[in-house]
Amino acid sequence: MSAVAHRREIKRLVRMLASGSPEDLGAIPWASPVMMFGRLDTSRVATLGLNPSNLEFVDARGAQLQDPLHRFETLSTLQLDSWADAAKEHIERVWSACDMYFSRRPYDGWFKPLDRVVNGLYVSYYDVWSSACHLDLVPFATGQKWSSLAPDVKQGLLELGAETLVRSIATSPIRVLVLNGATVVRTFERLLREPLEVSSMPAWTLGRDGTSPVQGFAYRGMVTELAGMALGRELLVLGFNHNIQSSFGVTREAVTSISEWIAKQGKGVLA
Repeated sequence: MSAVAHRREIKRLVRMLASGSPEDLGAIPWASPVMMFGRLDTSRVATLGLNPSNLEFVDARGAQLQDPLHRFETLSTLQLDSWADAAKEHIERVWSACDMYFSRRPYDGWFKPLDRVVNGLYVSYYDVWSSACHLDLVPFATGQKWSSLAPDVKQGLLELGAETLVRSIATSPIRVLVLNGATVVRTFERLLREPLEVSSMPAWTLGRDGTSPVQGFAYRGMVTELAGMALGRELLVLGFNHNIQSSFGVTREAVTSISEWIAKQGKGVLA
């Protein structure tokens, strides 16, 4: 549960950027790695997404965010020509931007809805105890949206990110991991190398005008390893098929029901 281990992992990711391998797979070359959003060393619950949004680094027109609007470090904010030039003080700034994310300028439009989903476990990204954080399957922002990437590119990025995800969980107090949406669930199962338990949830069904309703599904599993790497303990994994931020027609009632289910499943683990 050491911040030292987390800094060491960020240093490894920066070296990876310097090697050019993430850029070859579509990662934004000047954007820092994002190991975590929030305090990994104090979080008991983490949500999981695909990879950092490019909007963490650029505005709606694609222009790089500048002071005082930027959230994470870049080659420009660090005044570096190359990631190969990154020294200890630069690694510290990259780590700090990740660690202090929710006390600076978080992307509330994305994180506030997800925070409501985990609030039933009496945790939050935003509380003074920093009891929840967010992780991604891939710690690099890409120029294209995940859905636009070729399958082999996605697989390459997953392979680059798997070790970081395992180390992030293994060196933290995280006991519950919440998967946000069907794409995250399916991609996580590729690392797990087996399916999670799935249950139909009628209360989560979303109505659509003129089309068939979208059914709700819950996912659950007790996990001890990912991508063949041990986590060092059992981790409760929970998931839902609706993407809370972008699924058209997601109702307050459905979100409340998802939150209540997560609270019921997770409270015994966190007690």
